[in-house]
Amino acid sequence: MFQPVGVATFAMSAIWLGGQGSVSREAIWLFVLGLPVLLAGTWAGFKLYGRLDEAQFRKVVLILLLASGVALLLR
Repeated sequence: MFQPVGVATFAMSAIWLGGQGSVSREAIWLFVLGLPVLLAGTWAGFKLYGRLDEAQFRKVVLILLLASGVALLLR
């Protein structure tokens, strides 16, 4: 479920790239804007973990993909 090795790897990579100046201010700003959505999705994932069977999980994924596609079309 929670994989601290992955989190540590991503954090160290971000620190390394940021220290080298490879990350622009715009990228940092976009990360800050997206962080609340990331945290909300993570929270929802933890709450739903183990409660959905395989068929329900597929339906949720397909609905999210559909919503994402519609949002891209409207953009």
